Amino acid sequence: MQTPTFPFLTEQIVDQIFSSGELTRKDRQRIQSMLLNESIGENELSLIERVMEGVVKGILDVLN
Repeated sequence: MQTPTFPFLTEQIVDQIFSSGELTRKDRQRIQSMLLNESIGENELSLIERVMEGVVKGILDVLN
């Protein structure tokens, strides 16, 4: 069975996460996939950091 591939985070996806106030399983899988990618760029790291700050500050709810 193949593992599904998820597109990388974009500013549009991060804006959608913050507008909904929810970090879904699909969003978390997308972030995990990015972190496993050896060629991740500064922009992507910045987007991941922004989402993680939202979770830590309680701005985003983490859904199952």
